[in-house]
Amino acid sequence: MNKFTKIVFKKEMMDTFRDKKTIFSSIIIPIIIFPLIAFVIGLGSSDMVKESKEPVQIALLSEENNELEMFLKSNNNVNIIKTKDYRKSLDKLDVKVVVKIGEDFDEKIKNGEKPEISLIYDDTSQKSEMAKSRIEQIILSYTNHIVVRRLENEGINPQILEPVDIKSSSVSKEGGTGLLLFSMLLPFMLTVWSAVGGIPAATDLGAGEKERQTLEPLLTTKANRMSILMGKYFTVVLAGIIATIASLIGFLIATKINPEFLGESATLSIKSIVIITLVCLEMALAFSSIELAISFYARNFKEAQTYLSPVSILLMVPAYLTMFVDGRAVPEYYFHIPIINTIGIIKEVIVSVYDFKHILITTGWNLVYIALFLIVTVKMFEKETVIFRN
Repeated sequence: MNKFTKIVFKKEMMDTFRDKKTIFSSIIIPIIIFPLIAFVIGLGSSDMVKESKEPVQIALLSEENNELEMFLKSNNNVNIIKTKDYRKSLDKLDVKVVVKIGEDFDEKIKNGEKPEISLIYDDTSQKSEMAKSRIEQIILSYTNHIVVRRLENEGINPQILEPVDIKSSSVSKEGGTGLLLFSMLLPFMLTVWSAVGGIPAATDLGAGEKERQTLEPLLTTKANRMSILMGKYFTVVLAGIIATIASLIGFLIATKINPEFLGESATLSIKSIVIITLVCLEMALAFSSIELAISFYARNFKEAQTYLSPVSILLMVPAYLTMFVDGRAVPEYYFHIPIINTIGIIKEVIVSVYDFKHILITTGWNLVYIALFLIVTVKMFEKETVIFRN
């Protein structure tokens, strides 16, 4: 970085972070977005957890006293509500499920027949859907009791139905479900903010200066065009890095607001942080140059915003497509695809997979993109028809 590039860089940094819109877009929003998500998830999940611990509220339709009815009444996880209009009660969710027991239930059970049990619920309600699943499990425990009793009456050991004893244990020493969620959200967050975090700064340093008519005086100074361009470019890159760091801070705040947001043990080693920082920096370097080129091409600030909006959409597509990819089984061809390769690397290191072949492939391609985008940006900045485009 030569003397003039440093001067331009300092000047652009001061101008950029004097702008309240840039501070809000690149720092405030990334910090608050994840705590907000965690707060909303916390409200929703706490309600569902509370619902799962309370007795299931059901209406019982049965023309006669039977064994199943007595079983449900004696079950602490079931609360039977008396209602005259069960459909209306179900609509209001005063009851979550209606259990309808068929005729001659006990007689059919005694004769080895299959009596009918109908569960009426509202599949548009999560609470009703969850209650239906719980009631199914409770009724299943009753049917298991019937099977055991029948086998004992026939002099057969009920354990014959369980020929094997299955015990599950995980080889993972860390993370669990929290790490799984961590590997889904963190790559999404880092790639998006690394790429789009510099957009507010790029819009202002290119199209914004053209609109304010401050670019022409800057071009008349001793600094050559390359120095001016590099000063602006490094400003946009730094803005992207700051946005990424801000989003990470927001992510950490989110885990404090809602400790169940990611579960326990969702942490990163120093080695993982270094690799993630490297690939995110590469992405910021690549996207900053193309964003600056688009901003210079635009006639004004509003037009630049219109042109740069699809960049966010372009990033969202691969970010969503790869959200559920297993970090331990990322296909090798993913590392030859722009954006997806960076997401793949982040997913791998989160689950402690350090494949340096994948890192080298990703870094190699990212360097190609950086060089290509910088060449395009330099060529555009050298054209009078672009700089003074009206």
